[in-house]
Amino acid sequence: MSYKEMKAAAMSFSAAIRGVIVLLMAADVCGQNGWGVSYSPSICALKGSTVEMSCNYTYPVIYENVRIVIEKTLWFTKESNGNYEDLKDDRDYSGRVEYQCTEKSCSLKISNVRQADSKEYKFRFTTNHPDGKYTGSPGVSLSVTDPQLQVKVNRLDDPTRIQLTCHTDCQLPRPVSYVWLEDETPITTENKNVFLSSFNTTHRYQCAIKGREDVPSPAVYAPRTTVLSVTPSETVEGSSVTLTCSSDANPAAKYDIYRVNEGQHGQLLRTEIQSVFSSIQVSDTGRYYCTAGNDLGSQTSPSIDINVKYGPKSCSVSVNPSGSVEEGNPVSLTCSSDANPAASYTWYKENKIILTGSKVYHVAVGSEDRGNYVCKAQNQHGERNSSSLFLDVLYAPKVPSVSISPSGDIMEGNSVTLTCSSDANPAANYTWYRGKDKKPMKSNKNLIFNSINSNDSGQYYCTATNTKGQNNSRVNVDVKYAPRSPSVSLSPSGDIMKGSSVTLTCSSDANPAANYSWYKEGEKAPKASEKSFTITNIQNEHNGNYYCKVQNKIGWHNATVTVNVVAVSLMYILIGTIPSILLIMIFLLVLISRKWRTSTPPPKPGGNPNNIEQSQGSLSKSQEDLQYASIQFMRKQRDPVYENFTPGKTGTADLEEEGEQNVEYATVKFSQRTENPEPEDDSNALYSVINKPKRGN
Repeated sequence: MSYKEMKAAAMSFSAAIRGVIVLLMAADVCGQNGWGVSYSPSICALKGSTVEMSCNYTYPVIYENVRIVIEKTLWFTKESNGNYEDLKDDRDYSGRVEYQCTEKSCSLKISNVRQADSKEYKFRFTTNHPDGKYTGSPGVSLSVTDPQLQVKVNRLDDPTRIQLTCHTDCQLPRPVSYVWLEDETPITTENKNVFLSSFNTTHRYQCAIKGREDVPSPAVYAPRTTVLSVTPSETVEGSSVTLTCSSDANPAAKYDIYRVNEGQHGQLLRTEIQSVFSSIQVSDTGRYYCTAGNDLGSQTSPSIDINVKYGPKSCSVSVNPSGSVEEGNPVSLTCSSDANPAASYTWYKENKIILTGSKVYHVAVGSEDRGNYVCKAQNQHGERNSSSLFLDVLYAPKVPSVSISPSGDIMEGNSVTLTCSSDANPAANYTWYRGKDKKPMKSNKNLIFNSINSNDSGQYYCTATNTKGQNNSRVNVDVKYAPRSPSVSLSPSGDIMKGSSVTLTCSSDANPAANYSWYKEGEKAPKASEKSFTITNIQNEHNGNYYCKVQNKIGWHNATVTVNVVAVSLMYILIGTIPSILLIMIFLLVLISRKWRTSTPPPKPGGNPNNIEQSQGSLSKSQEDLQYASIQFMRKQRDPVYENFTPGKTGTADLEEEGEQNVEYATVKFSQRTENPEPEDDSNALYSVINKPKRGN
């Protein structure tokens, strides 16, 4: 089948099965049916050298009934639109390219290679068949560079002998001479190999191609500047930490990482360049080092310390002295915690900060220091609180506080509780007293009145006592109660004379003090709003019942009194005027008596003194009959005035009414001159009784 027939069949098949395309590649695209090219390996060459690359190619003897004959062979690097430029025609390679081709192979030689010659080179051949063309792909890569030399190190069976070999992957011109350098100083050998007789050498070795000493190989040397580092620099418990061993060495070193144990010996952790702690712990704190080694020697790094940081652990509080402490004594509280770095401390009492920054809290304890204490240990990696410590301070009772329940006014009849409480440790015992009575009422915190009354009013006090001392406090109990049944009175008492005055007085016991109102029966408007109510110029219309209303905010009471008005009689008028007349008479008699005494001549010198007695006796005998008058002095007031006149009895005067205790008696004697010296009894004598009122009545 010809190529055209194959193409037609493919097109027909493509038309028959829609969507499926069968592409038969031309022989110059892919190697099949005996078409193909194979190349020598890629080449590395030194600048200025000559390189040679080759290929083998195949093709069918007969293709599409045509006997194949090779017409042209070429090497190229450039292709454009199916046009391939033969290297012999490329001006960049002018005079530097040479082919050596046979029926099945072809080689390319390029002399004086340049850096620009670093390309891919392909071989192409064409035949006598119009479609018999083929390009081998991929081609041969040429890398033109400075010598890529490398010193290979080989440990021999004898551990003290080391073989160094100068090696390159580039194609070198023949013959090749080498130069060896020890610490950049040439040594006397031109061989490819050199032998060392010591391990752990400190020297550096290089090789170069003679004539190209300017581009020596990298130096080989034993490890140096071996260092073990830790990442991150600060190690925190629970974090990921990596130890890395690094060293300057060629060939590359192998690493071992060790931890120094308690016996100061190295304990192997890893045989790698790194050791990773995925979650480092406090137990990983310690000293570490590493070793780096290659075939030329080994070196040990300086050791490093890993200090694992962590937040506070096991925080606790201790007290010195332990146990209960008496008020006023010194006490030290100490907070302890395991932390790295060391923790700072904060002290709390009942959840309130009392001190910061100090591990120890010193205090001369008072009652206010009794309570629960907690310390907090804190650093940048965490914090922890201690358990609570109770500091027990012993102290005497403070001044008790006394409360009354229920609060407010204390009403008579209610249940009332007095409660005494005091801050004390140990707890106080309580005793209640009343007033100055030293006999305790009750030994209890509460003093209870189941039904309090006015007699319970007064001052009470309680004492709070414990083994450390005692204290007391007082409270005043003021029982409130409604007015008691009031008492009412009239002044003056009894019947009231028309035109006189009378005072009605009302009194009652109450707490708080009562208010008073006077009413007359049958009238709604109050007559007075005071304790006493006075009626002046009393008349008949004032007759009747009056009542007093006594009240406070708790209750009230009433009491009634009767006012009886009577007319004035002639008898009372006489009783009122007779005392005035008698007083005038007494006053005149006193004046006459004094005048008579002053007119009597004194006795003559040498006279008989008995004459005076006789003279006085004659006066007594000449007295006339006497009368007695009872005189009562009344206060000036609006109240009615009563005058009572009672004829006197010889030598006596009876006072029948109460209140006449302060009575003064005056005897008025009317005397006449007589010769009879002896007085005679006179049943008609008058006696005057003067009743002086008491002050303030």
